[in-house]
Amino acid sequence: MKITQVQAILHEIGLRPQQAAGQNFLLDESICASIVSAAGVEPEDTVLEIGPGLGILTEALLETGAKIIAVEIDQRLYAYLKKKFRGQERLRLIHSDIFKVNLNTIIKEGEYKLVANLPYSATSLVFRNFLSLPPRPSNLTVMIQRDVAKRITAKPGDMSLLSLTTQFYSRPIMLFDVPPSSFFPIPKVTSSVLYCDDFQPLNPDQDKKFWQFVRAGFAARRKKLATTLATSLHIPAPKVAEAIESTGLHELVRAQELSLEQWLKLAKKLVDD
Repeated sequence: MKITQVQAILHEIGLRPQQAAGQNFLLDESICASIVSAAGVEPEDTVLEIGPGLGILTEALLETGAKIIAVEIDQRLYAYLKKKFRGQERLRLIHSDIFKVNLNTIIKEGEYKLVANLPYSATSLVFRNFLSLPPRPSNLTVMIQRDVAKRITAKPGDMSLLSLTTQFYSRPIMLFDVPPSSFFPIPKVTSSVLYCDDFQPLNPDQDKKFWQFVRAGFAARRKKLATTLATSLHIPAPKVAEAIESTGLHELVRAQELSLEQWLKLAKKLVDD
């Protein structure tokens, strides 16, 4: 899709792209093809697309023969898509905020794939909702800001709540980068395509305790984890210090330095006991 084509369409529907709303429209069809291939979309699949925009990725998804459910929040884009894809029986368009859609009435746990060019501002909320709340997809393939993708796939030393959450519930992999020139308007940052699969079973009660523990540990990132946990959870300092040492960690360790496995071991000693 050429920039002039996108500009003409946007002018026709009276839409001025808002960077704050993540309205950077993908131009490169080859990138769409790569995203669809990475998601492993097959003719018998159901795919949920968040924010289809002008439908360039939607077209690539439809070419696979799959059934597509596309949720668009912008009324003008929704009206354009309804006209563009009139008569397309394998596409269901929904005009709504994705976080207000009752997905349980539309799709079932593990029986769809999520594919999207996500607005940067929605990334954290999308990951939190679709990784930890049903109905979850069988896999998730999204284009997001490269810096966020690096945070999600971070190693011990640079861990965050976002990386721990994603790695706790799934296996995230950074696939490839997408340059700013592939969009209109041109964003100031590079994007990356991120793939998540191997979703772990949900255990709401146990998971809640674990995340309360982890959030307490990240309450003061610059302080020693032992101090932060003892203060936040009102656990005797000697007990915290003993648990940290028996987990094989240094007494001065900070929250971002722990791997997911170390967090799980530490939680078992301090929460489950």
